[in-house]
Amino acid sequence: MRLIRKSKKGFTLIEMMLAIAIVTIIGGLYVALLFAIKDSYVTVYNADDSTDYAMLFAQGFENSFLATVQDGKTTNTVTWKVNNSQLLKNSTVVFSTNQMKVKTAGTSITQDKWKIEMTYDYTGNTISYHIDVIDNYYNPGHLTYQYDGSFAILHFDNGTISVASDKKSIQFKPNRY
Repeated sequence: MRLIRKSKKGFTLIEMMLAIAIVTIIGGLYVALLFAIKDSYVTVYNADDSTDYAMLFAQGFENSFLATVQDGKTTNTVTWKVNNSQLLKNSTVVFSTNQMKVKTAGTSITQDKWKIEMTYDYTGNTISYHIDVIDNYYNPGHLTYQYDGSFAILHFDNGTISVASDKKSIQFKPNRY
């Protein structure tokens, strides 16, 4: 009688299918992890970037406001407004930021990455302002960051300031000694 020996070289079909299934599951988890890391990076980057732009506009507003009040020459209405990435005092550009330009999906229109909206009010000797930074790129129309600030006008005791809330303009009437 002859003995038939089975060769133990190689894998069976079931072993191969199990190995392929395990590698596929691990690969799918790895790809999902890569997408999660990228999304968290974009989220943190956007939060930091929008915070920087809000603080930049706040600092520009405070500096231009205080310079206008302290020069003692302004006796007319002064209006600050944000136009795209520029802060305007009347029609003069106080400062302008160079933002990344993005294209609107499906069009050839380019715009700034962030839309910045600002409101302000005068109460007592304090100017309060509110800045909204809105995303125009990753999540268009989404409010990314809000910044509230205020500053005191300590050396303006000899004049009056009035705010027209509908036009967001501020009128200075300094009385010189």
